[in-house]
Amino acid sequence: MNVVCVAAHPDDTELLCAGTLARYARDGHNVTIAIFTDGSRGDLIVEPDKLAAMREKEARDAAAVIGANFIWGGITDELAYTDLDSRHLMIDILREADPDIIFTHSPNDYHPDHRYTGQLVFDSYFQKGLPFMPGQKRPACRFAHAQLYYMDTLCGIGFQPTEYVDITETFAIKREMLLCHKSQFVAMEDMANTNMLDMIEIQSRFRGMAAGCKYAEGFTRLDAYQRGLTRRVLP
Repeated sequence: MNVVCVAAHPDDTELLCAGTLARYARDGHNVTIAIFTDGSRGDLIVEPDKLAAMREKEARDAAAVIGANFIWGGITDELAYTDLDSRHLMIDILREADPDIIFTHSPNDYHPDHRYTGQLVFDSYFQKGLPFMPGQKRPACRFAHAQLYYMDTLCGIGFQPTEYVDITETFAIKREMLLCHKSQFVAMEDMANTNMLDMIEIQSRFRGMAAGCKYAEGFTRLDAYQRGLTRRVLP
């Protein structure tokens, strides 16, 4: 299967679903990590152009840990919107990934870039497979009825998983991927008083308690016309 995570920022994937992606990669599936914005505004000191280059390299390094394909959207950080140009870009991202399974942000996530990225994935879902969409740079991919899953929110606020993935055996890989995002650690301490390693440890343990294992990641499946499945596709 082709599995894609479409995340708003560098490090969102590692925080919210890297353990699951690592399981897919380990099982021989084709994994893609797509980052929609450039992360350029996420620091109080480092200037945007320099920061964007740092964040892209870190994200590519993290994807390489599991041998994932990588797509860089390059939208200016903090300025994701559901406008037409962004829709065209998202359609092309999905066409490149040609997904059977899509992970993206929950509609009630805390950050507008997260919410708009998730909305664009939803809006672009059918267009990825329509061959006569105007303004696209990539040809249509399969008109497959890919299943879409919303990722957990940071700290699990306002999110009730309906499915869990046991990441006990891949938690160390999730941690290794997150450690690639070196520029994020100081910024998160400065701006949010948050240690990201503590965050994934606590959240994964908490979701694991609910799921009956040591570490887990939680998701909700989008059940909609032509998208609901009769079988589980999560690992």
